[in-house]
Amino acid sequence: MPVLDFIAMRQLLAIALILAFAFPGVAQSAQTLANVRKIYVEKMPDNLDQYLISEISKKFHGSLTIVLTQSEADAVLRGVNIGAQTTSNGTVQLVDPHGSVVLWSGSANDRSMAFLDLKHGGQQKVAAHLIGQLHKAMQR
Repeated sequence: MPVLDFIAMRQLLAIALILAFAFPGVAQSAQTLANVRKIYVEKMPDNLDQYLISEISKKFHGSLTIVLTQSEADAVLRGVNIGAQTTSNGTVQLVDPHGSVVLWSGSANDRSMAFLDLKHGGQQKVAAHLIGQLHKAMQR
């Protein structure tokens, strides 16, 4: 009887392996920045989230969609340590929907390089710099 159990277990293992390789969609694939098409933007202080949404619309021209619920998103854009930052600096992370993998991270300030870092542009400039960095990262 033990020989039959051993054979049955080998057959089940063989079937499981065949299914795993025949249907790769069944196995969990790693989330990558290239696979992100829908983003949920978390609420951030000083309405930085609204500026980020606006900049995403400008830079990505519909290739990246903003969704209103986190459950619909491929990734979540969230502020990192926003409370400790000033309105002239910002750091954000793009993470998987579960928040367990950082897909991209960026930091920016509101200084304008055209004016030798003397002119401040506020949250809109911070958002423009951050989304510019994200756009470059997603093109690689």
